[in-house]
Amino acid sequence: MNGTNRVVNRIVLLVVGVVLLAGGAATVLAATWPVAGDVWSTATSSAVDGMIGADERTRLSDATTASGLVLAVLAVLLLIVVVAIVVIAKLGGGRTGTVIRAEAAEGAQGPVTIRHGFVSDAITHSLAGHDEILSSRVSARRVKGDDVLHISVTPRRNTSPVDVADTVTRLVDNLATLTGQATPTYVSIHSGVRARLAADQPRVN
Repeated sequence: MNGTNRVVNRIVLLVVGVVLLAGGAATVLAATWPVAGDVWSTATSSAVDGMIGADERTRLSDATTASGLVLAVLAVLLLIVVVAIVVIAKLGGGRTGTVIRAEAAEGAQGPVTIRHGFVSDAITHSLAGHDEILSSRVSARRVKGDDVLHISVTPRRNTSPVDVADTVTRLVDNLATLTGQATPTYVSIHSGVRARLAADQPRVN
């Protein structure tokens, strides 16, 4: 669904997880072990004193409270915001209401646009006729300039995921035949409490 590197994602998650785990462990030790609590208090006091000293030493002038330390912190925060915006922009353009766009052909009155609602209704109503599928949901996203469908399906328990994927694939192929244009599609198959509860319950139409 996006162009991010899985290794980079996992490294970032690992680093964040280790930092959070270390912070949690340090907090618990400081609260339960007096020696660790004293070390924590000393380190915290030293850090605060150091920051106050750095702020006073880098004060731009006596007439202002602004300092080089404050400007450096603001610059780092601004850099983080810019990086986050760039990453979000690379991940994709978010949800879109348009699934298929076709330029006007020769003799046509104008370009052809097929909205998400039409595709969602067509696919979900078709899947509703399959007894092995409990529910489905269709969304569309703009990824790197392309419209991508995401079809989320919850089948009954003990239903073959391969059969469900084949069913959805046939519907997507039929949609492409109907519209004359194939749309990149991502299919996710979920199993949850609802699927387990409905495993042995016959469906009543």
